[in-house]
Amino acid sequence: MEINIYISGVGGQGAIRLGQIIADYALQKSKKIKLFKEVGMAQRGGAVHCEIRIGNVFGSRIPPYSSDATVVMELSEGLKALEFVKPGGTVILNNHKVYPIDLMAQPEKYPEFQEIEALFKKTKAKIIWIDAKKIAKEIGLPVAENMVLLGTLSQILSFDKRVILGTLEKNIPCEIEKNLYAFQEGYRITKGIKK
Repeated sequence: MEINIYISGVGGQGAIRLGQIIADYALQKSKKIKLFKEVGMAQRGGAVHCEIRIGNVFGSRIPPYSSDATVVMELSEGLKALEFVKPGGTVILNNHKVYPIDLMAQPEKYPEFQEIEALFKKTKAKIIWIDAKKIAKEIGLPVAENMVLLGTLSQILSFDKRVILGTLEKNIPCEIEKNLYAFQEGYRITKGIKK
């Protein structure tokens, strides 16, 4: 079985860490894995994306319209992922604006939520909105936004929960309890959504 996952965001959101944890999870499950990551010029605020391919795949880049799950950590950056979204796949949209560097000088050019949603709906993928930043703040660890999204993604892709939690414990250097709680919240609120 082949699974393609595309993650987009900006520097500082933990997109690369999220990709690395998913890749490590696949290794724990004895799956073949390919990981491609691209980091923008700036550590904070620069464009970041990560492509994870699990299974019998050739090459680390996801072909157009082949992403089974797309995680959009920052909405305007997520528009760059549109060409990868698979019809019938799933898009997880984080309901949070982080102005990328190229929009900081002209925030009025930031697209409206409705515009972004309309463009993703055209892909014929299932759209899941989640406010990962709000959940992470309520937990008391705002940087755990990526863990909330990992919980959501794990539920959608039916990851082995015991293995992914073990992978998290191995990969998170500090605040492990809050990170695990953030994961559990993302997992919980996505339960019941048709896969």
